[in-house]
Amino acid sequence: MEQFVTIKSGRYNLVGILTTPNNQTVPCPLVIMCHGFTGTKSESHFIFTKTARFLVKKNISSLRFDFMGSGDSEGSFEKMTLKTQIKDGENVVKFLSSKNLFDPKKIGALGLSMGAVISTHLATLFNLKSQVLWSPLAFPGTVADRVELTPETKKNLLTKGKAYFPDKGLYIGNEFLKSTKQINPLENAKDYKNNVLIIHTKDDQVLTMEHPLAYFKYFHKKALMPQLLVLDEGGHTFKSEFSEKTVIEETASFFVDTLF
Repeated sequence: MEQFVTIKSGRYNLVGILTTPNNQTVPCPLVIMCHGFTGTKSESHFIFTKTARFLVKKNISSLRFDFMGSGDSEGSFEKMTLKTQIKDGENVVKFLSSKNLFDPKKIGALGLSMGAVISTHLATLFNLKSQVLWSPLAFPGTVADRVELTPETKKNLLTKGKAYFPDKGLYIGNEFLKSTKQINPLENAKDYKNNVLIIHTKDDQVLTMEHPLAYFKYFHKKALMPQLLVLDEGGHTFKSEFSEKTVIEETASFFVDTLF
């Protein structure tokens, strides 16, 4: 069963889709899904939607949601920062804790790309039982470094607090770019104590292998036997038929093994 839910985060309403087994009568495991930069709760080629529907066949519920300013959620994208996304994620966990449909000891997190920064924060802060990171961003500062700044965009960022980036089709805020230099997800990774699986591809043109390997190293400090799966192809969002099928099945298998 799929239903739209509204989650209060500060003065904004976030829109999510809660997927649960039909005729659910007892608390069951649940996975919180955090999308990437400029993504949505469905994600590229609907891979979050497909994953949610695959997980529910394994009796695992999921909540995929749009961060403030993204997708169907309220707010403006140019006001989004990593800090607002972290606060959104925390409010999602609090929303779930108010429900009696889910076992609080059997909650996991899934983060794609920049969403991995948020999911790792949530998993560590709330001691979530397991998490899966897809093509994870380990060094947020590199996002700001890759943004092409023309004299005009620099001027607009300084004077207006935002600038339009044609390649994204969006206004990006100066506060967001600043926040990427202020958040270090590896600090959370080194303190996480439970189960983690990282999946990346060799042909990822957005994030190099340096990112998943950094997470893998830091998770080894306290996590339970961190796992790293590297696929030959599929790109940043696992767009090939093989990589999509593999990442969904491996993710579901991992959550079945660690959440029940």
